[in-house]
Amino acid sequence: MITPNVRRFLNLLCGEYSNQQQAFDNPPLYAHIFLRYRPLIQLHPGSILLEQTYAVDPKHPYRLRMIRAEEQASGAIKLWNHIFRDPERFAGATFDPQLRLAIQDSDLISLDQCHYQVLEQPDGYHGAMEPGCKCIVQRNGRDTVLVSSFHLQGDSLATLDRGHDPETNERCWGSVAGPFRFKRTESWTADMASAWV
Repeated sequence: MITPNVRRFLNLLCGEYSNQQQAFDNPPLYAHIFLRYRPLIQLHPGSILLEQTYAVDPKHPYRLRMIRAEEQASGAIKLWNHIFRDPERFAGATFDPQLRLAIQDSDLISLDQCHYQVLEQPDGYHGAMEPGCKCIVQRNGRDTVLVSSFHLQGDSLATLDRGHDPETNERCWGSVAGPFRFKRTESWTADMASAWV
């Protein structure tokens, strides 16, 4: 079972998102990206699949994650972040129910120090790296510390990911023009209706 708070959050989150308008308005700064979130009903309650693809190459995700949402004693929602041992094996699983069902805990590796904390506020859900986390991401042959946040409200999802030098805190990669702004193009709330009941 999952708590009503977590279910509300995942009901809102599950779906497909596109930043098509932003990408068309400003192509030099924003690639056209799809985000897809779908429940993994065979795993621990609150487990969802995240698949992130470029619109020009929708069948080959550049990011595949399993995220598990769990309510904390404080009322905040913790998002446990996992990568796949063999991501290519599960590419396209957001569109393939049988492939999704094949995902097991043994296929996953927990990303220590890379978990999120989500708080519900009057203007929606705000998520950011958990306080004290130091999530190391390798980019262009060097270690960087990930600074990541998102805001989910209605059918809008804004995300901002940046990597900083561990010593100087200089920004090494990430958006220079502000958050990526996505709109939900398809809701998969129906998937949640029968998940973990």
